[in-house]
Amino acid sequence: MRRARESQMSRYAMANPFGRRNRGRGVSVIAMTSLIGTTAFLSMIATGVSPLVRIVIGLVSVLASVMASLHTFLRYAERTEQHRAAGARYGAIRRRLEAIYARTPDTRAAQDFVEIREELDRLAQEVPNVPTAVFIKTQRDLSANERIGSE
Repeated sequence: MRRARESQMSRYAMANPFGRRNRGRGVSVIAMTSLIGTTAFLSMIATGVSPLVRIVIGLVSVLASVMASLHTFLRYAERTEQHRAAGARYGAIRRRLEAIYARTPDTRAAQDFVEIREELDRLAQEVPNVPTAVFIKTQRDLSANERIGSE
């Protein structure tokens, strides 16, 4: 149950920064492309645009293209959803284990544990990895919460 809970919380911990990155990069791309579009339009209308302004417009245009490409390539929205879904699946497994342990020992079937182990094995193969640092932080946070709850 502890491992399922740690995996569940680690997945949720990974989903949050990916969601923030997705929104941050998306907003940046929108702002830059809007700025470039407007500036390029105005520079066509204006006469005597300085070379420095044209260089800045060119650099921001390149930066906007790179940001849009990274936003697409890094797939933060998709990765966020994968981690959230994995967290929910680990949560469901944890709740099943809690229900099994809530029963009296003589009513617990070995088959229940075999099925859960197989489901955990499948899940471990299907979901994206969580960096070790995030997993260790989750373990520390959960241990601290358990100590606080038992006081």
